[in-house]
Order: sequence, then C-alpha cells, then structure tokens
Amino acid sequence: MRRTDRTRRKQIGLKRLVLFLTAFVFSVLLLARVDTNAASRAVSDSAKFAGAFVNWGPVGREQTLLQWEKWLKQKPSSVLGVDFYGEASWQDFHKLTWVPGIWKNLNPSRNVAWSVPLTITGTPLADVASGLHDGEFEAAARAISAAQPKAIIRLGWEMNLSQMGWFAKDHEAEYIAAFRRVVGIFRRHSSDFRFDWCPGWGAQDTPADLTYPGDDVVDYIGLDVYDFKQEGSVEDRWNTFYLKAPFGLEWHRDFAVKHGKLMSYPEWGVGYAGDNPFFIQQMRDWFVKNDGTIAYVAYFDVDGLWPTQIDNDQFPQSQQLFRKLFSR
Repeated sequence: MRRTDRTRRKQIGLKRLVLFLTAFVFSVLLLARVDTNAASRAVSDSAKFAGAFVNWGPVGREQTLLQWEKWLKQKPSSVLGVDFYGEASWQDFHKLTWVPGIWKNLNPSRNVAWSVPLTITGTPLADVASGLHDGEFEAAARAISAAQPKAIIRLGWEMNLSQMGWFAKDHEAEYIAAFRRVVGIFRRHSSDFRFDWCPGWGAQDTPADLTYPGDDVVDYIGLDVYDFKQEGSVEDRWNTFYLKAPFGLEWHRDFAVKHGKLMSYPEWGVGYAGDNPFFIQQMRDWFVKNDGTIAYVAYFDVDGLWPTQIDNDQFPQSQQLFRKLFSR
C-alpha cells in the first residue's frame, strides 16, 4: 500500500514536470514567434514610412533615392519613389513619356507614385470631363503602365488649394467627372494601378470632401501635411492646425474609415516654420499609431516653394531625429 502510494506520487510528479516543461517550451516558442513578427513588422513599417520625393540626380531620381535608402539603412528598392508627370503644358503629356522609363531602366524593381495633374492651368475641368484631352491622358497612362504597371496614380492632388490649376471650388461636379473619366482611361492600360485622392491638410480654400469622386475610383485617401503654421507653441500648433483641424489628421482617419480605404501621406515635411523635431516626432507617432490603415508615406525631400529637404543639414535637430525614427 505504501509502495503503491509512492509510485503514484512519482507518476503524478513526472506528469506535472512534463506538463510544466511542455508549457515552458511552448511559451518560449510563442514569445519568439511574437518577437519575430514584431521585428518583421518593424522592418516593413520602416520602409513603408520611408518613401520620398527626391532631387533629380545625374540621370534621374532613382540614384538619389538609392542614396536616401542608404542614409536610412533601408534595403535597396524597399521604399516607394514619388514623381510628378507633365504639370506645365498639355504637350508635356506626350514629351515626357520617357520619364517613367528612366525609373524602369535604372531599377525595374522600384514602384512609383505618380502625381498626375487633372488639367493644365487655363483649361477648364469641364473640358477634361467631356473628353477633350483623352489623348494626353492616354499617353501618360501608356508610358506609366509600360514602366510601372502597379504604380499609384495621384490624380488632381490638393484640389482644395486655390493655387492649383484644378482648384475645385464651385467646380466640384466637373472635378469629380474629370477624375472618374481619367481613372477609366488609366484602368484600360493596367488593372493593377491604384488611385489616390489627396487633398491638402486643413480647411484651406474649399471643403475637400465636396470633391470626393467615389469609392469605386479611389483606392487610397491621401493627405499632404507640412509644418506650415507658425502661431503658438509647437504643441499648440500640432493640436490646432494638424491633429484636430477641420480636414486635419483626425478627419482624414475618420473619412478613410467611413469609406473603407487605406490612408496615404504622399507629401509631408518640416521646414516652413524652421527646425521642428517635435513635428517629426508627432508625425512618426501618428504613422505608427495608424500603421494598419496606412498604405504608404513619402517625405518631400526637395526644397520647393519653401525648404523641406531633411538630409542636407539645414534642419539639424529634425534631421537627426528623422534619421533615427525612419531608419531600419
């Protein structure tokens, strides 16, 4: 009887030990898997957030973008390139068909987000909507599809800003009709194109949502965001002019959710209000917080209407933080 009890206790003890060891090994494996997934996500997110519009190099933007990737320790060809197609004249739509090919020749692995004007200054949106410039958009679609058949097409961006040639105030119906017509043209050349509808942030000069062209012709809902406003502290500016502003970041998030679309940030940058690492940090935090609903992000690393380039030492505090936050 006593020997039988000892045997049972030994058996029970062995079973408990086996169960404990099994649970311990399973937990270790599970944690390893979680850590691996987290690391994988971090790498993926890092590249997704590190796209850029860069300066034209010796033969194109691709070589500059490779330097950008190296600066951020990103894998070659891992980030999205951004470019602009034929802004100045209708003739450019035919003359610049070689530009997408430059990207392809230098790096066929690179995908590009193409900002395509919806009209040229002086041409009413109604003319585009009625098909008078189908030939120009056919030329653009043909050139881009041959080079980047999975490109992102950002049509008529920042339509809520008065300085844009396709400013939509009082012409919302024409803007929508033109947008929808051009999407149809591009889709005939590649079914893998993705279309980005992208206002400028904030109230601007007309309500952005009045120009939304419809869920069937939009894949991504974008927003261009720059550190532009100078009133108040950096904290006040962030909350007032970016996060909670009419047609600001929270509106963007909620509008995208309402329409079942991913968000994008095709242009963003620091510079107009000077060296502001706080803005860099807040934008990165916003990207990470909304990671699962963001398609891509691209920094405007070119000095345009105002300085925004982040890798040339003109904004040293922002540059240092940017490199830390957006490196792999």
